[in-house]
Amino acid sequence: MPANLPAEAKAKWLKVMEARTPEEKLKALQEFLSAVPKHKGTEKLVMQVRRQIATLKREIEIRRKKRVGRGERFFIEKSGDLQVVLIGEPNSGKSAFFTALTRAKSPSSPAPFTTKKPIPGAVCCDGVIVQLIDTPSIIRGASQGALRGNKVLALAKNADALLLVLDGSKPLLEQLKTLINELEAVGLSIRKPRAIVAIERRSCGGIVILGELENCSPSDVCRLLREYRIYNALVKIEGRARLEDIEESILNPLSYKPAAIIVAKADLVSRDEVNRLKTAVGSIPIFEFSLSRSFNFEPICRYLIRELGLIRVYTRNPKTGEVEKRPVLVKRGASVSDVAKLIHSRIYKSLKYAKVWSKRFKFNPQRVGRDFRLEDGDIVELVC
Repeated sequence: MPANLPAEAKAKWLKVMEARTPEEKLKALQEFLSAVPKHKGTEKLVMQVRRQIATLKREIEIRRKKRVGRGERFFIEKSGDLQVVLIGEPNSGKSAFFTALTRAKSPSSPAPFTTKKPIPGAVCCDGVIVQLIDTPSIIRGASQGALRGNKVLALAKNADALLLVLDGSKPLLEQLKTLINELEAVGLSIRKPRAIVAIERRSCGGIVILGELENCSPSDVCRLLREYRIYNALVKIEGRARLEDIEESILNPLSYKPAAIIVAKADLVSRDEVNRLKTAVGSIPIFEFSLSRSFNFEPICRYLIRELGLIRVYTRNPKTGEVEKRPVLVKRGASVSDVAKLIHSRIYKSLKYAKVWSKRFKFNPQRVGRDFRLEDGDIVELVC
């Protein structure tokens, strides 16, 4: 979106950012919307703000009707290495897919809305434990509370990644559009943006920019932020950000959530339908599932680990020489000392050096220091 909002609208957006309660935010959003000029450049912004207003109205209404201490508990505590939430429309085949992978019991029947509450299960891939969560179905209007869809979407926001399950017997693109619209309405995007911008407001220090800019300068960014009365902030950029990307992160901060698409009932889908879906989603991977044949979850696991910016590091026992089957998941670029800190604070403090076995080495193992950067699949033996 071009950076062309009038000063009045920018001033009213500041009130949105400063709102502390849903009621305050609702009023501020309504005032902001009234100040936004209506033209082609603001169509997307207006639509997003209207969705936020509708969601807030629903949230306020639910809070008014809700009795304290009553209602089902939807939150599922994370366990294992990754938490992945399944999202799908009624009768999409979500529960059948979940049961086939985890062997956990999840109600499945031809009747819609069989799953009433989230159900956790687990699947192991190369030693990585993935917690899968089967959820009640999503329909249009879920982000506004339809059939408790807002609770399901709250689970999606808390998860590490998502699996979007589509019914192969129905038009795939229509289902995908509904799911994407409901996710975006609560600030989630499964499409990796050109640039991921995070703005951390601070009390002092001016504007500090970490990352690359495209077709704009640091002074342009500082000028834009000052228009929104942001005078002290750390701007973190992943990718190459344009000025409109910076403004988009202020007005509509979508969180990127890695996702893959599962086409269930794959024996009922046509090749043309799948090809149209592939064209529409671009780089998002598509996997086909049918109860009539086995399903390999490992490619999905490897993709999600890569998209989350993680690597697998295996530890070796210095006494027995045994390599742990379960890896330690750490951020890409992590050092030996980062792994030691995750294992135990005492090991981290007393760590002297490490031995590392890696495919990139001509001779294994090699002795390395605390700051040595590890790569996916490396084996490390910590020496204290």
